[in-house]
Amino acid sequence: MTTLGEFGEWVQEHLFFLDYAPVIFTSAKSGFHLDRLLEAIRYVAAQLRQSIPTALLNRTLQEAVERRPPVSAAGHFLRFFYATQLQQAPPTFLLFVNRDELFSEPYRKYLAGQLRRAFGFEGCPIVLECRARPKKVESIRRHRNEWPAERRGARRRTGRD
Repeated sequence: MTTLGEFGEWVQEHLFFLDYAPVIFTSAKSGFHLDRLLEAIRYVAAQLRQSIPTALLNRTLQEAVERRPPVSAAGHFLRFFYATQLQQAPPTFLLFVNRDELFSEPYRKYLAGQLRRAFGFEGCPIVLECRARPKKVESIRRHRNEWPAERRGARRRTGRD
């Protein structure tokens, strides 16, 4: 490795799990590219402050899922209901799905890449939390026999009595 380009390729190959982070070569001794480093820090800080509206986030995720649907496991399909942003630094998104155990790590990386492509987030990790939607939601209505005794037999009185 004799050039910065070759070393940059080596860094990206061996640190593949940090593919979202910019690679900048600097020297504290000579001051080489310190201005580029500070510029990159400001840029990443601006990316961290982004707040994505829920409607736009859901539309982007829906398009990503349509482009590449999740692989089914044992005849079960992963369905996305909606998503919301929980926090900004690092950008954390909560995805509501039918079965969270079907949300695989490769698909998580795919969706993070799609969010990065749509909204930027260059230089910062994207955290995707997955939560299964409850299968049954209790009704808010009360059943007839749960009403208080004084109201059970009472009829509405009209002015005609």
